[in-house]
Amino acid sequence: MAQSKETILIVDSEKGARKPLRKKLEGEGFHCIETGSAEQALDRIGTEAVDLVLLDIKMPGKSGIGLLPEIKESYPDVAVIIAVDVSDMDNAIEYVKQDAYDYVTKPFNPDDVVHSVEKAVEKRRLELKFRDYQQYIDQRLEEHARETRETLLGAMAALSFALEARDVYTAGHSRRVADIALAIGKKLALTQDELEDLRWGCLVHDIGKVAVDRVILNKPDKLSAKEYEHVMTHTTIGANIVESVIKNKRMIEIVEHHHDHYDGNGPQQKLQGEEIPLLARIVAVADAYDAMTSARPYRAAWYKESAIAEIKWEIGKQFDPVVVNAFLETTADVVIPEKRKILIADDEEDVKQLVRSALSNDYTVIEAVNGQEAVEATQSQKPVLVLMDTLLPGKDGLRALYEIKSNLATKEIPVVMLIEENQEANRKYSIDLGADQCITKPISTQDLLDTVDQFLKVPK
Repeated sequence: MAQSKETILIVDSEKGARKPLRKKLEGEGFHCIETGSAEQALDRIGTEAVDLVLLDIKMPGKSGIGLLPEIKESYPDVAVIIAVDVSDMDNAIEYVKQDAYDYVTKPFNPDDVVHSVEKAVEKRRLELKFRDYQQYIDQRLEEHARETRETLLGAMAALSFALEARDVYTAGHSRRVADIALAIGKKLALTQDELEDLRWGCLVHDIGKVAVDRVILNKPDKLSAKEYEHVMTHTTIGANIVESVIKNKRMIEIVEHHHDHYDGNGPQQKLQGEEIPLLARIVAVADAYDAMTSARPYRAAWYKESAIAEIKWEIGKQFDPVVVNAFLETTADVVIPEKRKILIADDEEDVKQLVRSALSNDYTVIEAVNGQEAVEATQSQKPVLVLMDTLLPGKDGLRALYEIKSNLATKEIPVVMLIEENQEANRKYSIDLGADQCITKPISTQDLLDTVDQFLKVPK
């Protein structure tokens, strides 16, 4: 269901094509209006608050392809998705290059149309939000420029973290890449300004993935060539996003070139060797190392030794020799320190996402979705803290708490129970069974951080 009711204008000369689309989109929470001609479409956009136009390219009279530039010139904030016949697919990319957000094929697959609309709406929201930020920064006095810059970068970084937190495999990735890249940068004697740009560039280097299909990002198998090409568009999209908000050449270069290969053989790259900006060459190594040493849906995490050996093998090919040598000079603990583990045992994805987003910078977050998994993970992984819902499927949280606190090997591990607001009896049972603390759901980020700090004293 859409988060807000954006208004969609369906422009198609075939009434029989418009009606099913309208019904499907309204069922997804959008407000829809429709028209059968390009001339009428401009009138509707001018008189109603239209957010997105679903535009048939071939119509009697003025065609959709003729209408597209008029919409973009007069109403630049309106997103446009073009509808093309399957037989006209060769021209679809050219139409997209003329400022359409996306294209869908006719005859329509309603699910495909909804997917395209939701992606376009999300991208439009992001663009408008960043444009508002840009207008805000232009209004600030010069002496406040640095403060505003960090506010905007923080907003982009927060978006990147939120995107990563949707997936246990990528949670904390940007922050870990920043830690590794800064260690390399210090070895290379970068200036303080360069290090600051390097840090922010790392934190937003994958922001373009907001426009990448999540199904492909989370695919449990090897990507096809076409899917890989789609994923790699995040570098160009991300660079455009950063450039629209912050006029910082070094950060834009990091986002755009962090997948470039030193020998020039990377996907669709135009630079090679030292033509590739230095900070992007640093991030290339840091990003690859963290990706290899992190688990993915299609493979387990590599051992550090194997990842380092792979990076050595790619010296002069994928990676800059000078950067790799600096990377190898950093100790393993500096490159990627071993982090203490926190277990979140909860079957609600939004709770796990909150924990990943808030804690993965300082801890390795492991997960369980039922009581049995929680007991087994506590025994095998030895987390420094367990956060556990009482209402778990199968073996519930109270039974799992009893087994953890009854086992000599795990009884000293702090367990914080998550109690639903209307389940006060479970609070008493939890304390009786040995819980170290209880907090009420829904929990806030600050409640979570305060609780973890209380038990573990997170270093500042």
